[in-house]
Amino acid sequence: MASKKPDIKVLKQFSGEDQKDVLLIWEKARRREQAAGNLSGINPEEEWMRLQKRIRPARPTLHMRSGRARSSPAKTYAFIAAMAAILLGGFLMWYLFVPVSIEAPRGAFTTFKWDDGVQVELNSGSRITWNRNLSNGHRNLRLHGEAYFEVPATREPFVVETMTARVEVLGTRFNVRSWSDDPLGRTTLTLIDGRVRMASLLQPEARVLLLPGHSIHVDLHNTEPGEPQPVDTEQALAWRSHGFYFSSIPMSEVAAELERRYDSEIIIDNEQLRNRKLTIYLPRPADLETIIETICFVTDCRYEELEGQVYLY
Repeated sequence: MASKKPDIKVLKQFSGEDQKDVLLIWEKARRREQAAGNLSGINPEEEWMRLQKRIRPARPTLHMRSGRARSSPAKTYAFIAAMAAILLGGFLMWYLFVPVSIEAPRGAFTTFKWDDGVQVELNSGSRITWNRNLSNGHRNLRLHGEAYFEVPATREPFVVETMTARVEVLGTRFNVRSWSDDPLGRTTLTLIDGRVRMASLLQPEARVLLLPGHSIHVDLHNTEPGEPQPVDTEQALAWRSHGFYFSSIPMSEVAAELERRYDSEIIIDNEQLRNRKLTIYLPRPADLETIIETICFVTDCRYEELEGQVYLY
């Protein structure tokens, strides 16, 4: 007959709560043995040990555990170091080669200044981008739209590229205008003071020096900039005080400028009206309806507003 309690060595292999379960199982087995009356040929102790081996998870040997403890940290550190190198390399590639972008949303203006004293003002809907490389960073940037620059005199060149032109300065105040929706791809440079050189991207070695108070432009069809022309810089930079200055500009481009400034949609149904050129100077800020009324007065057109859209005809 089985003893009243299992061997103490067996019990020690279980935790306090598990010991209670073991004792309960052992008691049920003892009672079953008593009820059977005769279990000849069966040794409860041996049967219990056999059952224990079946239900107890196999434990690793001390040698296996210690071996894993010695090798695991080294492999873990190597894996972490490899992942850190990959992440660092990926971050460095992203940091150096993914362009940085600053823009002025439609209906707004943006002004910012770098630590080296370069200051930029962006007209509505304009954007500049540059790569954070180790050589010149933001001193070589690309412009979409219109921007006014103030660049302190320095030996390090400052370069502005558009879709058709390259502008190089050493210290000056100037304005660059170049919209991607311009069918001619025109870039217009206006110099306030200082020294600026401009060239077409088609022939970058043919640079033209611009004098203060003059304007120059290049488009998709020119290998060299046109002849510099004297301009009224206050009119040319009217946008900085939220005004407008259009000099022999097609109505389609005038509408695009108003759309960016007022974040609206202007539709010109008449093709002849779209191509009609407009010269007008509006130095003071005004609401869109007032400007549309002025344009219609000058061009003898009409307008209508339907569901937030302005129609010119």
